[in-house]
Amino acid sequence: MEARKSHPLLNPNPLISQRVAHLKPYDPVSSLDTIKHNPKISHYKLDWNETTVPPSPKVKETLLHYLSNGSKLNWYPEMFNRKLFERIADYVGCQVSQLLVTNGSDDALDLVCQTYLDAEDNVVSPVPTYNHFLQFAERTGARIKRVLGDNPLVPSLKDVSKQVDDHTKIIYLANPNNPTGNLYSPAEVLQLALRFPHALVVSDEAYFEFAGTSCAKLCEEVDNIVVTRSFSKCFGLAGLRIGYLVTSDTVADNLRRVHNPKSVNMLAQLAAIAALEDLPYYKSYIRSVKRSVSIVRRFCDKHDLPCWPTAANFILIQFEDAPAMAKRLADVGVHVRDRSRHLPGIIRLGLGTEEQTKEIMARMESVLS
Repeated sequence: MEARKSHPLLNPNPLISQRVAHLKPYDPVSSLDTIKHNPKISHYKLDWNETTVPPSPKVKETLLHYLSNGSKLNWYPEMFNRKLFERIADYVGCQVSQLLVTNGSDDALDLVCQTYLDAEDNVVSPVPTYNHFLQFAERTGARIKRVLGDNPLVPSLKDVSKQVDDHTKIIYLANPNNPTGNLYSPAEVLQLALRFPHALVVSDEAYFEFAGTSCAKLCEEVDNIVVTRSFSKCFGLAGLRIGYLVTSDTVADNLRRVHNPKSVNMLAQLAAIAALEDLPYYKSYIRSVKRSVSIVRRFCDKHDLPCWPTAANFILIQFEDAPAMAKRLADVGVHVRDRSRHLPGIIRLGLGTEEQTKEIMARMESVLS
């Protein structure tokens, strides 16, 4: 068959948006392929800071009950699940009107960018940080002002403040930060918000449950703070994609202009409700993760390895050759993230329970030997 000829007055292919043409795809470095191709050993997937245990048994029980009792998967999900909103509001200590539930906290971050950023605006953020947010901002056409301090492992907002100007629309703080673990206090965040009322200060609190420090209460005091949170980390629902944001009523109303209320599937909604109804299960896991820090520190002291515990569920360890160490650990089923591109010699080790951490340290011992 003869190939169809394109019309001479038309371009042979649709032209990509100029806002997108310069963007590079988000590169999700993952260990999944390696794990799938080596099923003979047990694996510890620690490179994405997911929980290392299943969600609460109540989550599985709830989902099975729903699927076994006339579930309506052919219907769209509830667009305002009052029970879910009330559970989250009670958990956070805010009003239902201050909440939006989203398809993971990524969707919340993207929503803020799509609602507030124009091409003439800029975003200020300390780096290194969560790169996917920076891509959300870049694809609006806004300029990204990356702020690299003298020591990225020491939190400071002075350099950030110096970069804020009249065109700054968002100040982004991953809090605690990934990958450095920096934690900014509510007092510091409030000071930023008061000093720059023309900019939204975004506190990305994906690791809130481990840090125990939040800026959510500040949303009642000022109109320009947004707090995003996730059910993907502590609550173990990463595969279902559900998160939420907390902000002032004014900002929440603006975000609803863009928000897609049917973007969170029904299974995720039910799982989040069940998770919030079994907080003791997760608090026990958090305590175990925090005790694991001491196990890793003792190991690092024994081997003269510099390490930096964080307020999140990961610890940073420095090696002479971080990429090689990450590869050797993967060979024995311990999958970590090499962060040496931005933090020389550093690997990021996700933390699990004490029992898991002891086994992980045993495998690391074998690699070092």
